Amino acid sequence: MSEPSSHQLVFMRGAFSQLLIERAEGAYLYSSDGRRILDAGAGAVVVNIGQGRAELAELAAEVMGRLNYVVPIWGSPERLRLIERLSGWTPPGLSRFFFTSGGSEAIEAALKFAIMYHKLQGRPAKRKIVSRHLSYHGNTLGALSAASNRRRADYEHVLIDWPKIPPSYCYRCPWGKRYPGCDIDCAQALEETVRCHGADAIAAFMAEPMVGSSGGVIPPVAEYWPRIAEICRRNDILLIADEVMTGFGRTGSRFAVDHWNVRPDILVGGKGLTGGYLPMGMIAVDERLVDQCEAAGGDFMFYTYSSHPLACAISERVLAIMERERLVERSAEMGARLGARLKEQLSGHPLVGDIRGTAMFWGVEVVAERNSGRPFDREIGMTRRIVDAALRRGLFVYPATGMAREWGGGDAVMITPPLVIGQDEIEFIANVLGEALDEAQASL
Repeated sequence: MSEPSSHQLVFMRGAFSQLLIERAEGAYLYSSDGRRILDAGAGAVVVNIGQGRAELAELAAEVMGRLNYVVPIWGSPERLRLIERLSGWTPPGLSRFFFTSGGSEAIEAALKFAIMYHKLQGRPAKRKIVSRHLSYHGNTLGALSAASNRRRADYEHVLIDWPKIPPSYCYRCPWGKRYPGCDIDCAQALEETVRCHGADAIAAFMAEPMVGSSGGVIPPVAEYWPRIAEICRRNDILLIADEVMTGFGRTGSRFAVDHWNVRPDILVGGKGLTGGYLPMGMIAVDERLVDQCEAAGGDFMFYTYSSHPLACAISERVLAIMERERLVERSAEMGARLGARLKEQLSGHPLVGDIRGTAMFWGVEVVAERNSGRPFDREIGMTRRIVDAALRRGLFVYPATGMAREWGGGDAVMITPPLVIGQDEIEFIANVLGEALDEAQASL
């Protein structure tokens, strides 16, 4: 097979190098030019149980030989088994599930349900979605409207003008703590936004429990999410937890909200739900809310591939594998070793401003000036330099945006490997990332 040119591999050329990946096994990718690459990004933070599981290939063959497609208004044995399995994973009460083809579709479904719910309860004015600055929730127009990041730039003129709470974090600010020069408490920012727009106009508040690619991984202080939940309850605002990236064991709990014993009204999942074996997303909704919508005569339109039997079968088996191999617990244990090793190897590097995260969800903030957190000029492309330098050494890390609020973002990489990696892979990640940072610094 001839090597494709970059314009054939992708719809539109981007900043990062193109590869043709021919096969994968466990945490490793094998490219057409003979490279073996440790996938420390788990793809796009997707691959949790590792690649190449024969068990899933055999399951796919069995299901496809028996049932290819069923219109989503009907059920299938695979869907019933998935619902039963998921009910043991989601927070108590979040037991009504709507399935999609991926995370962006699931975000759309969550937004639509929140708006529909209030309308059916006689509150049609409650139609605004509040989110945070420097957030990312997906690539559809609705998801981009609810976010605040660079990917909105070409669509600002058509997006819904939903409110964003003031900048929710700044360099080295662990959410909710006041620092010199910082005059806003992050949870209080939601309270002030509600006061400004009126609780009777706001349908939902949506956020990632731990910020992912728009901040380079940002865990909050312990008080943040309980306060957010209380503000939402008091103002009859639905709380939507975007767990597309953080869910299904990534942060060392089944879902990140479990760390603070917070139960959202709607939980959005994807990515790790199928471990990358098939496209799949979902929302888990409070049973009480769905019952109220049904009583009011509501109808929620499906997507063509909602609840696809094969996707449901793969999702159920991925969750069964995670339970059988205790991969959530492994994520917490090996992730603690990963974080400690990253800090040991990289904390003193001139380009590293901060290392933060938990379990298999880590971010490295890259800065031009350590004390102030000043990022590099965007034109330098520091994230791209680091990712490319790591790739040349057989390591992929996930590119992200830094959290330097004062300068509108910065550079960061995320280290989010499959939950099945061991100590040898941890050593390789830390060592090679250090070498990639050295090369990026020398290239300036």
